[in-house]
Amino acid sequence: MALIPSFKRRIRRLNISAFWVCAVLFFSFFLADTAVFGQEDKRSEIEKEINRLEDEASAIDNNIKNTQASASTLSNEVKIFNDEIKQRQLEVKRLNLVLQKTSADIKKASEMVNALSFKIEKQRRALSASLFLLSTYDQDTILAVILKNKKLSDFFALLHNLDLVQNDIQTALVDLREDRKDFEEKKEELAEFQEEQEELKVFKEIEERFLAQKKKEKDEILRLTKGKEALFQQLLKSKKKDIAALKTQLFYLEKTGVTAEDAVKFADLAAKRAGIRTAFLLALLEVETGKQFEDGIISVGTNLGTGNWKRDLYNCYINLGKRGAAEAEKRAFLSIAEKLNLDPDKMPVSRKPNYGCGGAMGPAQFLPTTWLRFEKKVAELTGHNPPNPWNVEDAFTASAIFLAQSGADSQTQAGEIRAAKTYISGSPNCAKYICRSYSSRIIALARDIDRTL
Repeated sequence: MALIPSFKRRIRRLNISAFWVCAVLFFSFFLADTAVFGQEDKRSEIEKEINRLEDEASAIDNNIKNTQASASTLSNEVKIFNDEIKQRQLEVKRLNLVLQKTSADIKKASEMVNALSFKIEKQRRALSASLFLLSTYDQDTILAVILKNKKLSDFFALLHNLDLVQNDIQTALVDLREDRKDFEEKKEELAEFQEEQEELKVFKEIEERFLAQKKKEKDEILRLTKGKEALFQQLLKSKKKDIAALKTQLFYLEKTGVTAEDAVKFADLAAKRAGIRTAFLLALLEVETGKQFEDGIISVGTNLGTGNWKRDLYNCYINLGKRGAAEAEKRAFLSIAEKLNLDPDKMPVSRKPNYGCGGAMGPAQFLPTTWLRFEKKVAELTGHNPPNPWNVEDAFTASAIFLAQSGADSQTQAGEIRAAKTYISGSPNCAKYICRSYSSRIIALARDIDRTL
C-alpha cells in the first residue's frame, strides 16, 4: 500500500483541525477585544475623573499651607479644618474610583490569562498531533519507505511533506514558548493588580477613619471656643505637647501596644539621629501600622504580629515559585533570631494577607533581609548590638535610617514624598495609586502631628 495517500489524508485532517483551532481562537480574541474596547472607554473616563480629583486636592493642599502660614486665628483654624475635611472626602472618592479601575484591570488581565491558557492548550494538542504523525513515519527505515512507494516522485513528495511537518513543529514550539512567557507575565500582572486592590481597600478604611476624626476635631474646637477668638487662643497654647490629641492621631500605634508617650519619645530620638522630622517619622509609622492593622495582620494588644516565619514567609514564597527569595528570607530570619538568642518558631511576624506574603517584623514591619541592610547602622546609633527588630527604639531607628537614605533628610515635602514611596514600593518614583495614597496620607497626618508636638 502506498504511503503518500495515507500521509496526505492525515495532513488534511491535521490542517482541518488546525483551521478550527484558529477559528475558535480568532472569535475568542475578537469578542474579547470588543469587550475590552468598551472597558477602555470606561477606564479612560475614570482616569480623567481621578486626575481631576487629584488636581482639586492639590489646590486645597496649597490653600491649607497658605492658611497655616497666616495668623493662628479661630477663623483660619476652621478654614483649615474645612479644607482638610474636603481634601479627605476627595481622597475617599478618588479611592472609590481607583478601586473601580483596578477591578476593571483585574477583569481585563484575568480574561487575557484565560484566553492565553486556552490558546496554549490548543497549541499543545495540535503539537502533540503533529509529533504523533511524525513518529509514525520515523519507525520505518529509509529503504522500507522507498519500497512502499511505487514511484520515486511519491517518495520525494513524502520527504517534502515530512519536512513541512517538522518545520511546523519547530514553529509551533517557538510560538508555544512565547505564549507561555506571555502567560506568566500576565499572571504576574494579574497578581499585582489584585495586591494593589487589596491595599487600596485598606487605605480607604484608613482615610474614612481619619475623615471621621477630622470632623470630630472641628466640632470639638467649635464647642470649646464657642466661636470666641480669646478662648481659641487659650486652647491653642494648651494644644502643644497635647498627649490626648496625639492619642487620636496615633490611633493604630496605640492599638498595637505602643503608647503615644513612647511613640513620641522614641520617634523623636530616632528622627534626630537620622536627621529627619519627628512628625514625618511618626506619621509614617502610624500609617504603616494602620495598613497592617486594617488588613488583619496585627491583633489588638500586641505590637508584634500573629504570623509564623515558616508558614507566612518561607512557605508563602515557595508556593509563589520564589524559592530564591524564600531561602534568602529564611537565612536572614534565622540569623537575626540566633544573634538575639531567640527561638525563631516563637517570634511573631506579620501574617500572610489576602495578597502577597507576610513575614514582616516588629513596629517597623521590615522583612528579614531588609532589616539586615540597616542592622549595623542601627547598632551604631542605639548602642544595641545586635539590635532587635521587635524593640521599639531599634525599630523606629531603622525606619528613620531608611527614610533618611531615601530623601527624607532634606526635610522638604518633596523629599518626604519620595521617601514614603520608597518605603512602600522600593522606588522613589512609584506612580502606582497605592504609592500616591500612602504618601498623601503620611504628609497629611504629619501636618496634624506637627501642630501638637
